[in-house]
Amino acid sequence: NRHEQPAVRALEAHPGIEAVKAAVEAVKGERWEAFRDRHGDWGRDAVLYLGRKRCGLKLRELGELAGGIDDATVGMAVHRWEQRLRQQPALAKLLSQVNAKMLNVGT
Repeated sequence: NRHEQPAVRALEAHPGIEAVKAAVEAVKGERWEAFRDRHGDWGRDAVLYLGRKRCGLKLRELGELAGGIDDATVGMAVHRWEQRLRQQPALAKLLSQVNAKMLNVGT
């Protein structure tokens, strides 16, 4: 049971954050550096969300990746992205495109 055995979870393959960034860049058509600090851009929050949920990175690691934002900000961004995914089907569609690109990029 993967929920009760941390060793099983540790053995599961996780994509690297570079694959996540590359997939979001491909869907957006922009480089990470261009949209990372842009206010209201969905790309940064998608990278943070996938970095947390798919890559298993810590909030601090994701904050450093996003230009030095603090843990609480990263946690809130991930939480808000989850809420937006439930409320906005267009974002869920973008996320599925990113997931498809991650499979093609080579995780």
